[in-house]
Amino acid sequence: MKRYLTIALIASAAVIVAAPALRGSQAGPEAMIESARKVLSTPQPATEAITKALVEALSASLLILPKTDYAEEYKSRIESVRKMVKEGAMLSPKAYEDLGISYKLVSGGMTWEIPAELKAPGSGKKGIEKAVEICGRLLDAALAERKAGRNEEAVRDLLSFVILVVTPVEARPPAE
Repeated sequence: MKRYLTIALIASAAVIVAAPALRGSQAGPEAMIESARKVLSTPQPATEAITKALVEALSASLLILPKTDYAEEYKSRIESVRKMVKEGAMLSPKAYEDLGISYKLVSGGMTWEIPAELKAPGSGKKGIEKAVEICGRLLDAALAERKAGRNEEAVRDLLSFVILVVTPVEARPPAE
């Protein structure tokens, strides 16, 4: 009897120890967004890390997308983009097209535009540095919107992040 009790205790302990690892494999949208945010704080992240951050942001958007008239179209297009990103075709015309249409779906028909901060002359930071800063703000906003229960806005911010990352940004010298 003592032997069975010992085996049961060992098995229970193993399950308790393994539980965090098992839960980690099914990360929630907040964890995915935070993971993407960590990539931004890494100096010169590897291409694989950037790809993973984009996939996580897109995956999080799919998890939190509210039930809407356009949800199925959005999901179809974003699944297509996720696949392209995973395959290394994140800059393909089809990916841009699907991202643009998806953004219109979640923004009430508005077209995504490069943030005004990146277009403004005389910025104290280089284009890439400013873009990274804006990406961080977009991910922070997505988390805040998610926590406030405004999932559609969170999806829009996540999509803005992805589009900004895959859109070429000029690395202009700082203003003097």
